[in-house]
Amino acid sequence: RVDMPALEIYRDRERSVSRYNQFRRNMLMIPIAKWEDLTDDKEAIQTLQEVYGNDVEALDLLVGLMAEKKIKGYAISETAFFIFVLMASRRLEADRFFTSDFNTEVYTEKGLEWVNKKTESLKDVLYRHYPELVEKWM
Repeated sequence: RVDMPALEIYRDRERSVSRYNQFRRNMLMIPIAKWEDLTDDKEAIQTLQEVYGNDVEALDLLVGLMAEKKIKGYAISETAFFIFVLMASRRLEADRFFTSDFNTEVYTEKGLEWVNKKTESLKDVLYRHYPELVEKWM
């Protein structure tokens, strides 16, 4: 059996992945000063203190991301959300179908109309491709 989380932490250290606070600084985010800045979970704080003492600068990125409290109303933490926003926007900017090939030579007029329609919802997209699904469930 392999302890996958321990292996991932080891790999991060071998690849010189920034520790949690340094990663947040690199992303122009405020670093934590104490464990209570990271989480409200008392058991997690106790475990972090057992492993890292009071040295919040030693916190591994993966551990910090797993322990970090979630944004109210979201399933992910602040750091994970920041990463998601950066990656999503860069993905769109790098996709030729949203940039250089977003034209009538690649898309049909109907296709461009669907993409450019500001009021289209996910329900509209599902209905276009799976009308029976929408009629049954929505």
